Amino acid sequence: MAITTRKPTGVPPWPIMLLAGREKAGKTWAALSASGSPLVGRTLYVGLGEDDPDEYGLIPGAEFEIVVHDGTFEGFLGAVRDAVAEPPVGGLPTLIVVDSMTRLWNLIQDNMQAIANRRAKGRKTASGDYTISTDLWNVAAGQWQDVMDALRMHQGPVILTARLDSVAVMENGTPTAQKEWKVQAHKTLVFDASVVVEMRERGSFLITGLRSVRIALEKPKQYPDFTVEKLWGDLGLAEGTGKREHAAVVADKSGPEPGQPTKQDRVNAAVAAVQKASTPEKLDEIEEHAKKLGIDGIEPLKGALAARRADLGASSGDAWAPSGPVYVDSNGDAHDGTVDQWPVAEVKP
Repeated sequence: MAITTRKPTGVPPWPIMLLAGREKAGKTWAALSASGSPLVGRTLYVGLGEDDPDEYGLIPGAEFEIVVHDGTFEGFLGAVRDAVAEPPVGGLPTLIVVDSMTRLWNLIQDNMQAIANRRAKGRKTASGDYTISTDLWNVAAGQWQDVMDALRMHQGPVILTARLDSVAVMENGTPTAQKEWKVQAHKTLVFDASVVVEMRERGSFLITGLRSVRIALEKPKQYPDFTVEKLWGDLGLAEGTGKREHAAVVADKSGPEPGQPTKQDRVNAAVAAVQKASTPEKLDEIEEHAKKLGIDGIEPLKGALAARRADLGASSGDAWAPSGPVYVDSNGDAHDGTVDQWPVAEVKP
């Protein structure tokens, strides 16, 4: 297959900007102040777990719309997708503000905790809840990714807010006297954002992450007189923007569920059972079960049966009739207790 390539444009796309700050540091104010920029058209505010910022409509120059949803994860995700799908107005891109990503991650975790408690399995935590299992954490990560994937599809500026806390540095699972600033959200948020601005106190703006060739960032950098519009200008966005592109990661959902035997696994296991069979009747039982699994005509099982029959000879007519209690195995197949289970775990690849 011929390789597909393209030349880099050298034009910056609209960034996904993260404003992470302490309580009352001015995150929402800074985000919605950007709605007055002549670089953007509409501004759509998607809140979650925060009071609607109606009063911020009085910010000089600010002009934004509050997206209404029901507060569930599905409702929030739908609101984000609907905001991304809105066409631009007047040839200017739409600014999407999501407030806050901390509340989003809390909501996702709460939902997973509710499922874990309904399952009532495993250990209980100190709070009396059941431990969230690995499969539920995977679901949680997938839901978070659904939101981020929707925002990456937006061909315009995105501003996210999150809580920033000073927390103890952990060492071997034990808190130390050292402190560090940490964004309270899913751990990938700071990687997903192309600009990270920390507001450790009101009026202080520290750029700790930046994907740009126009502003060199060797270490965290104070940004005096910060506004979102000013930073957009320094990033060269007033001179023109390109399309946001990213290398998509597409999961292959056509394969078997992890941990479940494939058809080839079953064939290998059946061949092993044939080789262990000591009577023609046992071969009849194996072949009958193979038919139920839909693998009876597949090589090398077909050849193994023929070769083993040549060794053991013919069986009596009713040899494979059930001689014990009938039961259903983990695959939903009914058979009697004399049938070899062909445990897949015993088959070496």
